[in-house]
Amino acid sequence: MQITKRLLAIAAALLLGAGTYGTASAQGFYWGPRAGLNISTVTKTTYSKARARANFGLMAGYKLNDLIGLQAEALYSLQGSKMTNSDHVYSYNYLKIPVLAKLYLIGGLNIEAGISFNWLVKAQEKWSSTVYDIDGNTTGKVSHSQNLMSDTKGFDFTIPVGVNYQFPRLFDIGLRYDISTVRVPEDRKNHAKSSNWSISLGVRF
Repeated sequence: MQITKRLLAIAAALLLGAGTYGTASAQGFYWGPRAGLNISTVTKTTYSKARARANFGLMAGYKLNDLIGLQAEALYSLQGSKMTNSDHVYSYNYLKIPVLAKLYLIGGLNIEAGISFNWLVKAQEKWSSTVYDIDGNTTGKVSHSQNLMSDTKGFDFTIPVGVNYQFPRLFDIGLRYDISTVRVPEDRKNHAKSSNWSISLGVRF
């Protein structure tokens, strides 16, 4: 999709530029906030397209040496999808706890992979309908919403993989994809799964 290609291009440019900007600290504990942008959708559905939403939370990590590091996060991740053939919009918001291993390549440039435990906090569908007067003329639109919590799996286990760059001081930037292993709907005949790209910025203390 076009949005994903742009995200990849932006992240690649930032990471390549960062590679010429020195090295991260050799080792030590760090923590701080991180926030970013999700590009999410639902797979195995005919009319689904991506939504751009936010993610934010806290991280804590430890760089064992110049090669290996560990990082855990607590994130509130707003995800979902849109319909291509209607104005229906779906929101699936999760509390995510990713635990990641980092392999440092050059300086602060690292690849990361791990596991993530994700609890569903909100599942909602929104759409609108047109209102007509007695003569059949359009007078406006009415918004509708439906709670989907009872129809949606309350837990998702994902495998996050990505690339990240830790600047020598304060900041890091990363691009990540979550591989979902649990279907979104409760209906066993529906095998739709969450698909989520994210680009985020962290502040390390």
